[in-house]
Amino acid sequence: MASTDLARPRRAAVAVVLAGAAVAVTLGVLGSVSNGPRELPAWVFSSTQSLKAWLASAVAALVVVQLVSALWMFGKLPGVGAVPRAVKIVHRVSGALAFVVSLPVAFYCLYGFGFDTATPRTLAHSLAGCLFYGAFTSKMLALRSARLPGWTVPVLGGTVLTVFVLVWALSALRWFQLTGIAL
Repeated sequence: MASTDLARPRRAAVAVVLAGAAVAVTLGVLGSVSNGPRELPAWVFSSTQSLKAWLASAVAALVVVQLVSALWMFGKLPGVGAVPRAVKIVHRVSGALAFVVSLPVAFYCLYGFGFDTATPRTLAHSLAGCLFYGAFTSKMLALRSARLPGWTVPVLGGTVLTVFVLVWALSALRWFQLTGIAL
């Protein structure tokens, strides 16, 4: 393989990672210049924190569907056979739903609370939230690139999953531990 053939995947990988980093940094900057905290509607929930916790938990359920369907599609789910077309459809639909449901949570976090550095937990949550959308951007771009190595999408997908679980644990899980699981 010529050296230019090896450079293409590297350039594509760098471009995908830089795009994700740009999204993460942009979200962090937007959150840091926010004049939060602001009162935002809680709709049927008792508070905006409760709204965010429940929506984030819905995303978590969809992320589990994403994980199981991805494992099946990559042949890593023991005891199952060939991947039916329905599994790929479920993977795409659950991913799209997870993203859409996550958007109000991100908006409330960035616009309502801002990039919070008050405590180590809130700083970690703010950083992880921005990283989540950056990693998600990189994964979505990697899906469309034929130049990247085959392990790129699973690694980015695993990063998205791991960072989301961290975001959820630092916010929704903590909220439910403090207040219970009532609306």
